Amino acid sequence: MKGPGFDGGETTELEGRLHVSVVMELFSSLTPVLIAIICVLIGVILKKISGEQEKRETKSKPLSRPWVDEDLKDGTDHHLEEEEVDEEWQGLDENVAHVPFFAERYPEDEMIKRSKMFYELLNKRRSVRFLSDEPVPREVIDNVIRTAGTSPSGAHTEPWTFVVVEDPYLKHKIREIVEEEEEINYKKRMGDRWVNDLKRLRLALK
Repeated sequence: MKGPGFDGGETTELEGRLHVSVVMELFSSLTPVLIAIICVLIGVILKKISGEQEKRETKSKPLSRPWVDEDLKDGTDHHLEEEEVDEEWQGLDENVAHVPFFAERYPEDEMIKRSKMFYELLNKRRSVRFLSDEPVPREVIDNVIRTAGTSPSGAHTEPWTFVVVEDPYLKHKIREIVEEEEEINYKKRMGDRWVNDLKRLRLALK
């Protein structure tokens, strides 16, 4: 028995609208979830593509050896592939002459004397902020650099380069750059406690 004012067509239409409303509400609630899933998938795909591209660039990038003296003679760049580097390291022991270590031993009184002389020499070291313009013989500079080159390094790679600057104008420009970096250290990079501790030593930027 049907209620008054309702027939079969109206009931079917009402049920259809109800179904559509339920579906739309369900879809509306799931939309943020679907968008989030799509964004995650896109991010994973882009990250994977970027990683593969970075691997290809790393493999294709030549390996430089700035610590080799031959590379610095004529200013040309010498690059070796990984296979060539391995071959060179394999034959390194045969090409480099072994320098034996010999520890010279002294009597006790001589050791005490030498230790005092060594202390007196190092005790003369000072931090100097005003340098002399008196020229230094090039042979002295070469000997100082040669001495610094005897410092130990990992796997004996000696990863350093020494540059001798003789031009006064270039020296002045280098000093300006160094002092600018020092000012940035004091004002931005170092903490307040560090700066306050330095004030006790009466250090000031000029």
